[in-house]
Amino acid sequence: MSETATLEVLRKKRTELENQWSSQLQKQNTLEGDIKTLEEKVQAQLQEKIKSEDEVLETLESKRKDLEKRLEELQQHHRETSQRLDEPLTEVEETKEQAPEQPAEMTAAAAADSDQGQNEETKEKHKEEKKRKWM
Repeated sequence: MSETATLEVLRKKRTELENQWSSQLQKQNTLEGDIKTLEEKVQAQLQEKIKSEDEVLETLESKRKDLEKRLEELQQHHRETSQRLDEPLTEVEETKEQAPEQPAEMTAAAAADSDQGQNEETKEKHKEEKKRKWM
């Protein structure tokens, strides 16, 4: 091959390589732009997620404060009730406590009568239920 032909082949290769290099630079610039766009989208999504998480946290904190307030109110009410129970009895309450109790025999007899009445009622109901089942 002559030097002119060799020189022409080398120029063609150089042009091809320059075109390849230019093409690669364009791809690189395109990819960098795509990456920048994607990074902005990711950043925006993360900011939205953080914002929504903050809202959830605020809601939970608000619920917690409400529950703590309710608990405190219940505890205060319980303390007030306990204090009322610890206060001295009024005259009416004292007379009730001083009233003579019924003898144990009378109380036992009344309880037995009550139990017997309840047993009879239970037996009657059971009989009625059996009749309904068979009908």
